[in-house]
Amino acid sequence: MRVFVAIPIPEDLQGEILAWEEKCRGLPVRWLKGKNLHVTLVPPWEEEAARVPEVLSRMGEAVHILKDSLTLSFSRVRFGPDPQRPRLIWAEGETPRALAVLARELHGRLGMAPEQRSFRLHLTLARFRPEDFASFPRRDLDEWVSWRMEAKAVVLMQSRLLRGGAEYEVLGETPFSSRFSSRGGR
Repeated sequence: MRVFVAIPIPEDLQGEILAWEEKCRGLPVRWLKGKNLHVTLVPPWEEEAARVPEVLSRMGEAVHILKDSLTLSFSRVRFGPDPQRPRLIWAEGETPRALAVLARELHGRLGMAPEQRSFRLHLTLARFRPEDFASFPRRDLDEWVSWRMEAKAVVLMQSRLLRGGAEYEVLGETPFSSRFSSRGGR
């Protein structure tokens, strides 16, 4: 099965994102459904179903390195990742150091080779074929947004590639420590 590790986007932020997308509905892209929005920490790989419990256990080990809560802020929406040959609409923001450390720790605990490039906070909103970009009615997307979220958990997701785009299913989650919550924390 094809799996990856991500931070899910909470429903309130999903609503803000979907409202923003309404003004771009004329673009010939495949928008991700609200429940599929996520920040990828470890990109997809093939895994045996029998190893899912072990993967979840290793995710839990990695999450325990966090010393503080994790707030993610997205400030711009643009075409990416390469502005010369884009294939996505995504939201970007400054990458919190703790998020980059968590991604690196997850790679190590899961036995994955570390990424060659620096971890970059981004949230994919839509996908399209790069060759279709020349026909877009709008090619200058670069909008400021103010989207914030408190990361609550890391999830292991299964990706199923369908004709209309990928569908994701959460196989398990590792919540961040309750000591980070603003109410009733330890």
